[in-house]
Amino acid sequence: MFKPARDLRRRLASVATAALLVTGGAFALAGQPASAATATGGNGASLPYVEVQAESAATNGSVIGPSYAQGQLADEASGRKAVTLSGSGKYVTFTTPVATNSIDFRYSIPDSSDGSVYNAPLSLYVNGTKQSDFSLTNAYSWYYGSYPFTNTPSSGTQHHFFDEVHRLFSTTYPAGTTFKLQVDAGDTASSYTIDFADFEQVGAALPQPAGSVSVTSKGADSSGVADSTSAFNAAIAAAGSGGTVWIPPGTYNIPGHIAVNNVTVAGAGMWYSTVTGAAPGFYGNSAPSPSTNVHLQNFAIFGNVQERDDSAQVNGIGGAMSSSTVSNIWIEHDKVGAWMDGPMDGLTFSGMRIRDTTADGINFHGGVTNSKVTNSDIRNTGDDGIATWADSSLGADANDTISNNTVQLQMLANGIAIYGGHDNTVSGNLVEDTGINQGGGITVAQRFTSTPVGLTTVSNNTMIRDGDLDPNWQFGVGALWFDGSQGSITGPVNVSNALIEQSPYEGVQWVEGTVSGISLNNVTIAGTGTFALQEQTGGAATFTGVTATGVGASSPVYNCEGGNFTVTDGGGNSGISGTPFCGPWPTPVFPPYPPSSVTTNPGALNFGSVVNGTTSSAQTVTVSNPTGSAASVSSIAASGDFAQTNTCGSSIAANGSCTVSVTFKPTTTGARSGSLTVNAGGVTDTVALSGTGTAPGPVLTAGPSSLSFPSTVVGSSAAAQKITVTNSGTASATVSGVAATGDFSQTNNCSTIAVGASCTVNVTFKPTTSGARTGTLTVTSNANNSPTTAALSGSGIGSTTNIAAGRPASASSSNSPYVASNFTDSDPSTYWESQNGAFPQWAQVDLGQNYSVGKVTLKLPPSTAWGTRTQTLSVQGSTDGSNFSTIVGSAGYTFDPSANNNTVTITFNATTARYLRVNITANTGWSAGQLSDFEVFPSGTASIVHGTGLAGHPESL
Repeated sequence: MFKPARDLRRRLASVATAALLVTGGAFALAGQPASAATATGGNGASLPYVEVQAESAATNGSVIGPSYAQGQLADEASGRKAVTLSGSGKYVTFTTPVATNSIDFRYSIPDSSDGSVYNAPLSLYVNGTKQSDFSLTNAYSWYYGSYPFTNTPSSGTQHHFFDEVHRLFSTTYPAGTTFKLQVDAGDTASSYTIDFADFEQVGAALPQPAGSVSVTSKGADSSGVADSTSAFNAAIAAAGSGGTVWIPPGTYNIPGHIAVNNVTVAGAGMWYSTVTGAAPGFYGNSAPSPSTNVHLQNFAIFGNVQERDDSAQVNGIGGAMSSSTVSNIWIEHDKVGAWMDGPMDGLTFSGMRIRDTTADGINFHGGVTNSKVTNSDIRNTGDDGIATWADSSLGADANDTISNNTVQLQMLANGIAIYGGHDNTVSGNLVEDTGINQGGGITVAQRFTSTPVGLTTVSNNTMIRDGDLDPNWQFGVGALWFDGSQGSITGPVNVSNALIEQSPYEGVQWVEGTVSGISLNNVTIAGTGTFALQEQTGGAATFTGVTATGVGASSPVYNCEGGNFTVTDGGGNSGISGTPFCGPWPTPVFPPYPPSSVTTNPGALNFGSVVNGTTSSAQTVTVSNPTGSAASVSSIAASGDFAQTNTCGSSIAANGSCTVSVTFKPTTTGARSGSLTVNAGGVTDTVALSGTGTAPGPVLTAGPSSLSFPSTVVGSSAAAQKITVTNSGTASATVSGVAATGDFSQTNNCSTIAVGASCTVNVTFKPTTSGARTGTLTVTSNANNSPTTAALSGSGIGSTTNIAAGRPASASSSNSPYVASNFTDSDPSTYWESQNGAFPQWAQVDLGQNYSVGKVTLKLPPSTAWGTRTQTLSVQGSTDGSNFSTIVGSAGYTFDPSANNNTVTITFNATTARYLRVNITANTGWSAGQLSDFEVFPSGTASIVHGTGLAGHPESL
């Protein structure tokens, strides 16, 4: 929430007091048996996308992090790690685990020296084929100084480094498709840091609601050029009380506010209908006469706010709205996603996607009652992710619920904050990497002139890597923390089933004022940088089933309060006993805990179409423990219409694995999603689950749901692959047609398919041109889910396609660090060099399959520091990697930086080979074999070219 930087102080304790506590030891819990239940926490929102971390993707860039130091890029990255690409040829390649027609990725480019805005392109390749560039910007990142921050680098204290960009494709790419972000010669930023990429299968645009008034019918410009404010207002007036306004697909320029009352404003979907402008927003009436019956749904609001000015109303949603809903709205680059000034009653936010704001995500500001924020995704905000601020000048926030949200990467303050109020609930949320500065994960606090904290329920939440060093206090902030700075807290505040993992500092904290009435019940603290419990102020708490493991400090409890902080032991506690620590703040032991963690594979499961009320066949997820010790299993759970059984038990052996079997039983028709959450070894892994429910009757599913063909020479045919079409429904299915599009063809034996029976479709691929090729297999029938489709993909290899790029490389020897992989990495500045003075030497590439090849191109670094030289070599080929034959006999080839850019091309008659080898017997420039690139191309007809050369030497070596 909006607030000045704190002027807070650490409560100092004298050495004498510390000694007294150590002697007495009266305030630590007695030891308890480790039989307490393990908390399962919450799973957060049901998200429609799958996220792939850059540090887990293929890259030749530099992995940065983990870091918990403010002002560092990695500290603000998801999981506190990212990948930096510096220099031409550097890339990160994401492989999508699900079918997708979109990508969204989080990035940072360096700021300009004076903070001025600039844009920089970044190249995208899909399955190796160049796409249009992304345009990245520093406009919405890089803030400096103290609150409310500036865009001036000289103010110091840099933060808020990341932004996001997204794209909707015109085609669906199957699981396994590669999306490479690469720095090409025309990409002008000095570096690019990539955090993660999200892949989502976006549904078709929604149709216009019956009886609605389209904004384009009133003159709105869907190109986003003209100001459409008047057209929107005219459409609202024409719709009348209780009417509906339609925003068709397109982009609409709305520089300021649109006032809404007793109206529905609906778009075609958050990927299709976009409202943009300097500071676009939809606002209800001001309290005490709030708007009512407002329903905003299915569109995006993308602003252009590049500063934090707390006196400016530049928010995506604002004003006051009672008995209203805001659902499936994507908000970016406004100051706040939704700042609601009460009093108001009965407002619900759901399915929100709020990112990259300069302040809060959603804030209920004073007198907001019986309202909800649920199933929403909030990340990279400049202040609290979701907050209720019971401003005493407006009234208590009461009976509000913050449930099942995913809240991530708050640059300032907290993931979720309850400031005063009563009868409020925080439940089922996943809060990750929050509290980067002056905050933690979840807080309940008497602050900012709030009304008293009354009954507050904090249940079933997961907090991961939350909290950081407070620069004013100079001690850490907890993942879960309570602050009574402006009045005693008596609550009660009931915390239950809380899972707290990998906290950079303490797990739970009490600070300032008097904080009583706190009950911790079934709380698991797994890994802290300092303490499990940090009791810094007077008060009282009850601990029942609180367990702590992996505590970084010498004692699990910090307490310099003595008898001022009393604990009631409810039993079942473990890992929080012993003499409390009181003294100078210890150096934290930062995550991860443990260094290598439990993993799940695959990252997503799709069950296709299943009849409502019936159970699908099981699909499996493997849970692996790569560490050297057993990993305890806290919980394994599936959400939504999905169920699981597993073989994991209570622990996974060192270097062992177990299996989770997941089934899908849809409860209703349409797309269904959920997640499998595995809490093991102190970390949480999530697997995305999806499927489609259909009405009883014939239901056809295609298995597999996609085919990916190997790279194939243009004009040649790849080996056929099979798709099995199965009737999993309750009645016989009649197939009326089977067709394949693009460079794909099919034959089939499909006609009538009985219940439980199947037919076969054989698909072949014959590319007509080079590059990525896609198509669709479509089976038309009387099935309830007709048409049944499968995505088809392959890559055509033309005469200019280097089929050795990225392939496995080997050599007779290497002079470290000049290893063999350097000559297939497509980076001309890296090179392989053999052992010196030990000819002959060879360099080899494995193409992965047999090809008809006809050309090899060999390169050395183009720098003029590499003087002209002649290498004597022959070209050999093999189909099995063991038996080689000579393709081109030994000859001298000249590498000349001036004449041929240190490049030699050797063409030859078409030859079938999987393994190509260059055998080098002499080098006039250095007593070793040397190559920076070994390129291989499909067959063509040309004569063999021999070269002559002069002696030379790379002066820089």
